[in-house]
Amino acid sequence: MSITVDARSSDARARLASDAEVLDRVHRTLGPVDVVAEHWGAHRVSRVLHVVTRGGEQAVVKWHRDAGPHQRESDALQHYAVALGGDAPRIVLSDPSLRLVTLSRLLGEPAAGTAHERDPDIHMRAGDLVRRLHDAEPPRRHARFGAMIAAEFERWSRAADELWGDGLDGRDERAERLAAERHVARQHVAAALDVGELDHVPAHRRLTPRHWIIDPGGHVRFIDFAHLEFEPRIVDLLWLEYGPWRDEPWLRAAFLHGYGRTPTERDELVLRAVAATRGLELLVRGESRGHAAERALGRSMLDRLLGATLF
Repeated sequence: MSITVDARSSDARARLASDAEVLDRVHRTLGPVDVVAEHWGAHRVSRVLHVVTRGGEQAVVKWHRDAGPHQRESDALQHYAVALGGDAPRIVLSDPSLRLVTLSRLLGEPAAGTAHERDPDIHMRAGDLVRRLHDAEPPRRHARFGAMIAAEFERWSRAADELWGDGLDGRDERAERLAAERHVARQHVAAALDVGELDHVPAHRRLTPRHWIIDPGGHVRFIDFAHLEFEPRIVDLLWLEYGPWRDEPWLRAAFLHGYGRTPTERDELVLRAVAATRGLELLVRGESRGHAAERALGRSMLDRLLGATLF
């Protein structure tokens, strides 16, 4: 199958296309298909179908409600993930009007929830794969990271003030504690303001075992490139550092061995600034959406970053 890019302009409405619309478009490229599995993305803003053509070829059909994730995924698969060869999906169809991509199906199952999730050899192979992704294009070097992460932290801090209050009147003990926590987290972000120029590389940005496909021979491949953006290299360690590596540092060592590069103190400073921002974001989004899992992850990240369980 060769890639087909639909040149029609993207629909400005924030609406997730129906299964019928999507399958009609897929049929025009692949011919008749049978749907063998389906699932929703987080918050039901994306949807995925696993399909099989009449010739027995498997494919993944994925579409988004919003244009941004579709554009990132389509661009990533066409320009950066190609550096991974067969270790990333191959894009078959991209249709901006439906915010749709159709991809080759990778052999294997996600590492999350299996023994592979805590297998040092798997983490070492994942590290090698991340290095290949980061090397897909020469780094873009600039000094904007510090100001950008600080602005983002303050945006989420203002949202937190609206949710819980700023704690300044002393009447709400919980609001006061949360505000104090944000003050400490802000110091990690402020430390990044003077970090200077950093190399920015194509970063997956959702690098967790849930997005690692492991075949029966233990080969590692990556999926889900909808969040790929140019970021400092260390950003791709975030969800591992605050996930499977939290209590098993040997997994981190194995990954870095595969990656072939040891983070510097400057890298760690950047990672702490990102963790402070993402932790606060998850806490605020989880609270405002009533999403307990997001709230718990944000709470866990901030507790670890700040070195104490406050609640």
